[in-house]
Amino acid sequence: STGELTVHRVATLEFVPLGVIAAISPWNYPFHNLLNPLSAALFAGNALVVKPSEHSSYSTACYVRALRELLAAAGADPELLQLVTGDGTAGAALVQARGVDKVFFTGSTRVGHAVATLAAQRLLPVVLELGGKDAFVVLDDADLELAHTLAMRGVFQNGGQNCIGIERVLLQDKVHDVFVQRAEPIVRALRVDADVGAMT
Repeated sequence: STGELTVHRVATLEFVPLGVIAAISPWNYPFHNLLNPLSAALFAGNALVVKPSEHSSYSTACYVRALRELLAAAGADPELLQLVTGDGTAGAALVQARGVDKVFFTGSTRVGHAVATLAAQRLLPVVLELGGKDAFVVLDDADLELAHTLAMRGVFQNGGQNCIGIERVLLQDKVHDVFVQRAEPIVRALRVDADVGAMT
């Protein structure tokens, strides 16, 4: 209870769309990197402008066309999804655009810092999904065969270009030597287009 002094007051909570969300995405998973911010933006009542990496503009343009058709088929305005292409200067222009109400950036820490710095000039809300140091921990009671398989996939999936890919394997002393002995020949044999089991 808030007490007798506040009995005349009422609290309400309202969810109000922000307006236009800008998503600046990397090259490595163009469909996911479009669909993730699009679904969040639309379900919250916003529009989305996506600026993919200049290395994935073509595939993202194809996805945008398909998703706009889906929006129209669902009775929503396909103009809720827009595409901007170009290099970092296009991304910077998008962050500085007066019609953008929030930025969602996925990419490197260096570029994320630049995005946040530009956004801060006008107090624009920003979500930054930046590179991390994702750890894979193997304890002495682990199923070593499964742990080894998962570690190899997690480290080398998508050529290692994966924002949630394993970057550090932490091994308990008792399993260290066995794990490394199993991993070393596989890692040494890896080549582009090589058949590496579960990853192909």
